Amino acid sequence: MDKLAVAAQFSQAADHYDEAAHLQRNVADRLLALVNRLPVQGQASVADLGTGTGYCLPFLQQRFSPEQLYGLDISSAMLNKAAQRVARVQLVEADLEQPPFEANSLDLATTSLAVQWLEHPEPFVSRMAQALKPGGYLAVATLGPKTLCELKQAWAQVDGSKHVNDFHHAVDWIEAIWQSELTLELWREERLEVRYDSPLELLQELKTLGANHVDRTEKPKGSHVRRMLRVYDGFTRNDGRYPATWDVFYLIARKP
Repeated sequence: MDKLAVAAQFSQAADHYDEAAHLQRNVADRLLALVNRLPVQGQASVADLGTGTGYCLPFLQQRFSPEQLYGLDISSAMLNKAAQRVARVQLVEADLEQPPFEANSLDLATTSLAVQWLEHPEPFVSRMAQALKPGGYLAVATLGPKTLCELKQAWAQVDGSKHVNDFHHAVDWIEAIWQSELTLELWREERLEVRYDSPLELLQELKTLGANHVDRTEKPKGSHVRRMLRVYDGFTRNDGRYPATWDVFYLIARKP
């Protein structure tokens, strides 16, 4: 994955991201409901990784009253938005695979719908295992391989090019946890279906979110897009709307 290109896409989307991030807020809320149960003591050190516009930061600040609250993202424009969410947050512009936290420095690290952009889970999990204090928690929400399966199937009937990103399987994340010094405390999977008035509405939303980056040599031709849209008609639900499936994994791991 071209991380600089991903950062550029999200930076371009920063001003309008929150207007379209309905699913992203839904998933973040579900992750934070799990995080809310964790026995993290006050005055902790807490980091939100891939914080984007900082949606999770107010909850983390109110729930844990952390002595240190970090918001990390690869996009400076997103961090500028996050700075408006809460006071007393330390913003960090960095790659998720190379978070600049010292060993044994974090009590809790959360990340919602960000780590799916990583090439492999192992470097991230290994680095966070080092950064967590003994007894610290890593809470993750990420996307699985069946995400946007309708869009993938529609494009597959048009050409052999890659139009939708491939996301890691559950076994990739579970093995990454097993290979680290972390212990998997919780694993949950769910499928969320969002419906649109047209497939073009889905494509526009992905563009608005900055989530439409795909590593490829050229953009699809207009004629191919029209053919894909005709194929997508076959997925229409009884209410006349068009589905998009989001395959979501939630995991919580603890450092012994």
